[in-house]
Amino acid sequence: MKNTKILKTAMAGILALVCSLGVVGCQPPAQTPYTPIILTNVEGKAKNVILLIGDGMGKEHVKVGAIHKGEQLVMQGFPYCVDMETVNYSGGVTDSAAAATAMATGVRTTNSYVGLDRNQEELETIIDIAAKAGKATGVITTEYLYGATPMGFSAHYNDRDRQPMLLDSALSSSNVNLFISDRFGTYRNKFEENGYRLILNEADKISEASETKVAALSKINPLAASMSDDPADVAFDRLVTEALEYLAKDPDGFFLMAEGAHIDHGGHANDISYMLRELISFDDGIKAVLKWAKDRNDTVVIVTADHETGGLNTKEGLTKDNILSMVSLDGGMTYAHEFLEWTSKSHTDRDVYCYVNGADVDFSQYSFESNARIKNTDLFEIMKSFI
Repeated sequence: MKNTKILKTAMAGILALVCSLGVVGCQPPAQTPYTPIILTNVEGKAKNVILLIGDGMGKEHVKVGAIHKGEQLVMQGFPYCVDMETVNYSGGVTDSAAAATAMATGVRTTNSYVGLDRNQEELETIIDIAAKAGKATGVITTEYLYGATPMGFSAHYNDRDRQPMLLDSALSSSNVNLFISDRFGTYRNKFEENGYRLILNEADKISEASETKVAALSKINPLAASMSDDPADVAFDRLVTEALEYLAKDPDGFFLMAEGAHIDHGGHANDISYMLRELISFDDGIKAVLKWAKDRNDTVVIVTADHETGGLNTKEGLTKDNILSMVSLDGGMTYAHEFLEWTSKSHTDRDVYCYVNGADVDFSQYSFESNARIKNTDLFEIMKSFI
C-alpha cells in the first residue's frame, strides 16, 4: 500500500484486534463490512500452501476447545485472523458441498453441488491451478473420501450423495497426487483402475512412496495418540506429517487440503465430548504442520471451517472443570449443560474464523487484519495469489 493513511488504518486494525494470547482467542466483531482480500506481488512467496478445514468448527467451538484445553489452541496463535462468511449461492445456510466448492473455486453454488456452479458448469479448482503450476497436490479427510469437503476440491458433480460418480470424477480428472481417507467404502478397485497405488497397511509409510499417485486408507482415530488400544489406529497429526513428507518431494512445492471431518458430527449430535475430542485432534494436526514448517519461509498455512454446526453458545461460568458436566432438568429424565447450549442440530449461517500464517508475508499490507470480514470465495483468491 502506497497511501500512508490506508496503511495506518490497516496497522491500527492489526494492533487492536490481532488474535489474543488468552484462551478466548481472536474475537473480531460479528457482521462487520466485507473487506476484499486480493493479494498482489506475492507470487513465488509460497512454495507450499496448506489449507486445514475443521468441518462445522464455529467460533464458539474454538472458544470451548481452548477452555477445555486450559490454554489457547494452536490455531489461535496464528498472527492473522478474520471473520469469514459461509453462505451458499442463494445466501442461505450452506452444506459442506457448496462451502467446499466456494473455497476451492471462488464461486458460490447450490447445496449438494461439488465443483460446479449453479448452472452445473464445471469449475477450475485450486488443485487444478496448483497442478498446472507443477506442484504436487493432496487431499486428506478423517471421513469417507467421497465426503462433500474432499469432493468439493477434487470432483465435479451435481449430487454429493452419488458416491460412485463422485469418485469416478475425482480419480479420473482431479489432478490429486495423494488421497488419504479414513474410509474408501466399497470402491477400492476404482483407485487402481485410475493409476493410484493403494496403501492399506500402516507399515507401508506414505512418506516413503515413490509413485506419483497414491491413495492411502488409514483408520484415523483422535484418541490414537493417547487412549486407543488398537495398534491400527492412526492419529490425524501423524497422517498430516506423512502427507507433508510425501508431497514435499516435489521440487516445485505442493498444495494440501486436510479436513477434520468429525467436528461437524459432534455438532450435529449436540455432543460436546465428541466435538471436543475431534477438535483437539484437528488442532494437533495444525501443530504438526507448524512443526514441519517451523524453519521455512516458503509455506503458507491457512486454518478455517466450511460452516458452523449446532449453533453452540457458551454461558458465563463455563470452565475446564465443568465443561463436560451435565445437570438434570427434571429429576433425571432430561439432562442439559448448565454453562453451554446447542441451539440447532444442523448447520447455521454464522461466520467462522479464518487464520493465516507463514511465507514471510505481512498480510497487514493487504488489509488482512483482524477487524476484516471476508467471503468464503475470497479464500480461493488468497490461495491462488500464492500459486
